[in-house]
Amino acid sequence: DVEEEKRLLEKLINYYEKLYPGVKFSVEKKVFTPEEIGEILYTFAGAESEATFEEETKLIMEELKRGYNTPVILLKKGNEYIILDGHRRLKVAWENSLNWPAFIIVPDKELSFGIEKMIIGKIKTLWFKKL
Repeated sequence: DVEEEKRLLEKLINYYEKLYPGVKFSVEKKVFTPEEIGEILYTFAGAESEATFEEETKLIMEELKRGYNTPVILLKKGNEYIILDGHRRLKVAWENSLNWPAFIIVPDKELSFGIEKMIIGKIKTLWFKKL
């Protein structure tokens, strides 16, 4: 739910501010189009998450019928976005050509982030489809 995602967002901002002293992080909100979703840098979600990925993707599809659209959390790196939370939601949005809301964590200076080592590709190259 949205409130849970906001709590996670606050935890992530606190985490990054401790990890990168002297850097301020702000939050932007944006609704991404399917084309923009395709450009998001996808990170490995972890073995446990991958094991239940397809099951949870199906659940999200069902919830869409009831208006589900909890924002994902992205990290801005230059002109690119790295997914931190919401891997399955973005896959569903991409495959179904849906717009999807996001909270974006934005640093006030250019940095190299550890999460960059976990990037496995852009969404559009991982799940090819015609728009």
